Amino acid sequence: MENDSGIWIKRHSTLALQEPVAIAGSPGLRSVGKLVVDSLIAQTGAKLFAELYSTHLPSVYQTKPSYAAHPSMPGMGGAVVESGNLDFPKVQFYACSSPPLILVRGYHPNFEGQYTVAENVLDLLREAQVKRMIVAAGYGSKETKICCAASSQNGIEEMKKYEVGVGYKGPFMGFSGLVFGLAKQKGIEAVCLFAGTAPKEDDLEFPDKEASGRIVELLNRILGLQAP
Repeated sequence: MENDSGIWIKRHSTLALQEPVAIAGSPGLRSVGKLVVDSLIAQTGAKLFAELYSTHLPSVYQTKPSYAAHPSMPGMGGAVVESGNLDFPKVQFYACSSPPLILVRGYHPNFEGQYTVAENVLDLLREAQVKRMIVAAGYGSKETKICCAASSQNGIEEMKKYEVGVGYKGPFMGFSGLVFGLAKQKGIEAVCLFAGTAPKEDDLEFPDKEASGRIVELLNRILGLQAP
């Protein structure tokens, strides 16, 4: 049922995970974050357990790229048809038990609702006992290294164990940026892994599978996942 903020959540199953780690990504620069989440869903066999819908999730964006929310360009409402099926834009939550993970496939809200959507995503994660989140994203660079940012110095020190240091400086726009930025307020320690990727000027969201693969490889090490 929709709440006063234009958000409603459809639950497919209940969770029985003990303090799962959340991994979040969305179609940002070169779609690195979304590709990471999609790869981990396939790798772990994670199952869909919840979907977040909102009046703030447009079916057609007026901005290009989609993560560049603008107050005068709210996007267009409507349903989405794929493979003959009808649905609405949504944020999806998948879970696996070994190791305990929640994988968040993000969707960019419009300018008016971006904070509301991010806060509701984090509330759902907190309800699921998530205390640690890793966000995956890309940053514009000719170098192929991964760098990090964190909500605390402890997160940065942890990444040093994997030879990942700080490096990116600049705005972090869209769904993933807000979820990362607001996490600490919800009691969730957050780290972001940025993979260097060369922007494709005519399509900033054009997928970079090589960059996302580097983050997946690193997450396999951090989380003790079996590589495919």
